[in-house]
Amino acid sequence: MLVVRPIKSDDGEAFNDFAAAAGVGQTNLPNHPIHLAQKINHSELSFASSVEHAGEEGYTFVMEDTHTERLVGTCTVDATVGLSQPHYTYRVDQVTHSSVDLKINNRIPALHMSHDYTGASRLSSFYLEPDYRCDFYDQLLSKSRLLFIACFPERFAATTIAEMKGVIGSDGVSPFWESVGRHFFTMDFAEADLLTTSSNKHFIANLMPRYPLYVPLLSDKAQAVIGQHHDDVEDIVNILEHEGLHFEGHVDIFDAGPILEVRTRLIRAIRHAEQTQALVGDEVLQGKRVLVCNNSCLDFRCIIARKQGLSLVLSEAQLDGLQVATGNTLTYCQL
Repeated sequence: MLVVRPIKSDDGEAFNDFAAAAGVGQTNLPNHPIHLAQKINHSELSFASSVEHAGEEGYTFVMEDTHTERLVGTCTVDATVGLSQPHYTYRVDQVTHSSVDLKINNRIPALHMSHDYTGASRLSSFYLEPDYRCDFYDQLLSKSRLLFIACFPERFAATTIAEMKGVIGSDGVSPFWESVGRHFFTMDFAEADLLTTSSNKHFIANLMPRYPLYVPLLSDKAQAVIGQHHDDVEDIVNILEHEGLHFEGHVDIFDAGPILEVRTRLIRAIRHAEQTQALVGDEVLQGKRVLVCNNSCLDFRCIIARKQGLSLVLSEAQLDGLQVATGNTLTYCQL
C-alpha cells in the first residue's frame, strides 16, 4: 500500500536522495543537506502548530510504500510565500509603441519584475521515483496535499500557485538564464538557483534589472522557452491543470518556467471533497478510484481506495494505513 504522510526527522536520508535525483531547477528541493534538514524541521513545527490563518508554515509530505517500508516520493505545500522573504516573478505583458505620423502601432511583449503572488499558498518540491510514476501514484502524491488543504482551509491563502520547472538542458544550462541572468549574476544557473534557497532573496532585486525586459531583445532560444515547462514535469502539469490551475502570464525569473495559479476554493479536489464515516469490510477492488484521508493534521494520512455505490468501505489494512477506526470521519474525493 502507498501512504502519504508528513515528513519526519528520521526521513532525512531519503529526502536527500530525492533532492539529488530531482536535479537542477527544483528550486524548493535543493541538493543541499543543511537546507533540507531545515525544511524537515520547519515542516514538523508547522504540522504541530495551532494555526488560525495562513502564515509562514510549510507542510512537507512523503509517500511510503508500506510493503517495502521505503519512501518513494515527496511534495510540499507552503501556507504563504513572500512574507518575510520577497517572492519575485516576471509578469509577461504587452507594451504598446506607436507613431501616428508613421502609422505604426506595435505591441511588444515585455517582462516586468513582480511581487503579485506575495501571500499566496504554493505547491512545490514534487518528486516521485520513476518506478512509481504509474497506477495513479503521482496523483496520490500530488493531490494528497490538496485534500489536506480541504481539511484545514484556515491554514492556507485564497490563491494557490505552483511553480513549474522551466526548460533546462541535460547539461544543466537554461537558455533563459544564459540570455538574462548570467549578465547580472556572472555565475552558472545551478549556483544562482541554489542561492535562492540558502540566502536572503533581496540579492535578486539588487542584481536583476529593475526595468522591463523587452522579449524581442533576448536570444531566440530564450524567447522560445518563456512560459514553457521541462519535459520531466509534464505529468504533474497535467495533474495540476486537471485540478484547475492555469497559466496567467507569470514565469520564474531564472528559467522562465510557468507559474500556474488558481483560487484555492475552486481547486477540483477541494470543491468535490466529501466527508463520510469509516466503514470496514472486504477491500473494494472495482469501482471509482478515490483519494481518502483522515482528518488529522499532525498524523495526516492519505491513500487511494475504490468506492462502489453510496458507501465508502475500506479494509482493515486500509483503515490501519489511515490510522483510523470504524466510525471515524474521513475526507475523500474522486481522482
